Amino acid sequence: MILLRLDDKVINSLSRPELNILKYAYENTESLLNMNIREFSRQVAYSPATVLRFCKKLGYSGYAEFKYALRAELRERGAEEAPADSGQAFTARMSMDTIRSNLEATAKLVREEQLNQVFQYFDSGCPIFLWSPGGLTSVAVEYFEKLLLSIGRQEVYFIESVKMFQHILSGCSRNSLLILISTSGKYPPTIRLSKIAQANGIPVLSVTPYTSNEVSELSDVNFRFFTDQRENLGAEFTSRLPVFFVINTIIQCYLRYRSEAADGQADTADTCGLPGRKETDMLPLFECARQLSLTETEKNMLAWFESHESAALHMNLSDLCAVLYTSNATIVRFCQKLGLSGYHDFKYQLRSELRQRREAVFYPDAYISQTVAQLEDTITSLELRRLEEIAGLLTSGRPLYIYGTNLSTLPARYLQIVLHSLDYPSVLIEWEPLLNGLVGNIRSDAVLLVITASGCGERYLQTFRLARERNLTTVLLTSERSSPLIPYSTIVVCTNDRKQEFQQIDINPRIGFLLVIQILIELIAPARPSDQL
Repeated sequence: MILLRLDDKVINSLSRPELNILKYAYENTESLLNMNIREFSRQVAYSPATVLRFCKKLGYSGYAEFKYALRAELRERGAEEAPADSGQAFTARMSMDTIRSNLEATAKLVREEQLNQVFQYFDSGCPIFLWSPGGLTSVAVEYFEKLLLSIGRQEVYFIESVKMFQHILSGCSRNSLLILISTSGKYPPTIRLSKIAQANGIPVLSVTPYTSNEVSELSDVNFRFFTDQRENLGAEFTSRLPVFFVINTIIQCYLRYRSEAADGQADTADTCGLPGRKETDMLPLFECARQLSLTETEKNMLAWFESHESAALHMNLSDLCAVLYTSNATIVRFCQKLGLSGYHDFKYQLRSELRQRREAVFYPDAYISQTVAQLEDTITSLELRRLEEIAGLLTSGRPLYIYGTNLSTLPARYLQIVLHSLDYPSVLIEWEPLLNGLVGNIRSDAVLLVITASGCGERYLQTFRLARERNLTTVLLTSERSSPLIPYSTIVVCTNDRKQEFQQIDINPRIGFLLVIQILIELIAPARPSDQL
């Protein structure tokens, strides 16, 4: 057992669940040091988000730093030897643990009701305006824009001038959507745009930190994330990885929602006389309802549910009332007649029975958990030695060229902006002919970092061959483990990003690439004061 140095003010600020977490940490310190945040959450029976809030209340950036403090105090007391992988390797592992815990906790903050509300805006065909405040946040905003356009969404507008945006919002129709992304939630121009939108009745979708902030309070739909504010000599480089994760979740869940809605329409057509589902395939929930004594309103309600099984899963109570032309109380009474507590319980039971009958039913929590697991697999598969070697190249002072095109431009630009914030110069290349021309002319000691999802063997093969002939140092970041470029690369890092297309358009979200980039940033970033324990 150990005792962290906590003052009365911190202790008094802790809620009952947080006090229980602290008690467990005191009594099980040594076993805690071998747990990741998910394992620890299971032990204390609280969510990763609750654990992360607890760690931040104690003054730590996250769960990894909390464990680091515990380990440091144990060493001071002579209860534990210094870790074998001390120094940069230990700092890197702590950074990876922090990234993992931030992603897991952020995933727990995404709710199905939020997603459903966003999907209705997307389906309405309303104009979507994205505000780009510049810097790293502009990369996240462009990421959202590109993914929306890639899945076929029309009328998506990316605006960088705040004065232009104010003018547009002042004359904008209420049938519009404003998307705001902020790592602080306190940036004055972003707040001003939120207030203008609210005054004009324009709905706002925002992505902001988990802490209380004005932007989230002015939003109709707000997604929250966990991250740590970082800056270097006034240049801000706070991690946007959780923001990319939220955006990716919204887009991927929307694609699955649309797919399920299409299946639901096909099911409706089947029930209208076309070959398809048989009466014997009726869900037990609806069979039970048919045995009850129902009013005419409830019979109409049941008929609608039977014809729109999947659609009901993605509607909140107020939306359903509008469709059925009935009241909240009537719907809740119907659900209670079925022995359920209310509409949420009804949707849970409906989803469970649909999943038993056909596996295609979309379940957001399942997809989100799967995405987190894939990112954790990427972290586990990464070789720390290679990442340290790449970090050394990025900070070596040698000429550095970073290449990415299409969606891969975004992780490339993200890395370049942070490198500049940390005073490490680099050149960003987004045009393939320029890449091909430079390889034959840049200095022989130059470093070329290429980010490509598919590996594009034939497309870049000649370029990589020439780079090898000239003894250039090439770093390849790809999700194609059989890429023909690998034999011609000095260092290769592969992620678990999957090839994905929508109507023959590449929509591979590159979230694994962004994860690797963030780990590299943590390796080269100056240590925070809290890291010097």
